[in-house]
Amino acid sequence: MKREELKAMGLTDDQVESVMAKSGAEVAALNTQITTLKSEKAQLENDKKVITKEKEDKEKAIADLQKNSISKDEYDKKIKEIEENAKKENEEYVYNDLLNKGLDDAKVLKDDLTREAIISLINKDKSKTKISDDKKSIVGLKELIDGYKKQAPHFFEKKASGYSPVNPEGDKGDNDGEISMGSNFAKQANESDNPNTKSQFFN
Repeated sequence: MKREELKAMGLTDDQVESVMAKSGAEVAALNTQITTLKSEKAQLENDKKVITKEKEDKEKAIADLQKNSISKDEYDKKIKEIEENAKKENEEYVYNDLLNKGLDDAKVLKDDLTREAIISLINKDKSKTKISDDKKSIVGLKELIDGYKKQAPHFFEKKASGYSPVNPEGDKGDNDGEISMGSNFAKQANESDNPNTKSQFFN
């Protein structure tokens, strides 16, 4: 819902700002949930790919052993190598996923050239970082990025001054007859913020 529409409902400027802020917070929360679900889905798909490859490689090693194509020692060595490769592939995926999340949190510009440049810098100092025990962050990444902010501030988004809503136009609705998010907030604002200036649409 647009600011003009909220004002037409009889809301004051303060009430409009309150509605837009609440609407923006709702949208931001939903976007966070969507991002989390997409990340979890991608992680599961990668796990499936790694596990499938590991299973196929082990089955091939067993078949080679049964045909006497390899010795027992060679088989044991092959199995160990397969498991180490699977672990390494999974760790690389987790690291890269957490790295991209860290860059997003640090407000690094999202164009390919900028991302490639800053990831190249991080890779040079990769020994200074590691995946946290809970696998939810990269230890040492923030310190590296803070240093890059001083060296190359043009890699990062500029902070906007003042209030910047997630969706400045608000929720326009989907023409399904349901009251939009903005309308609900408008109703709440009318009822609680200023009872003397209630909107004519919510009696």
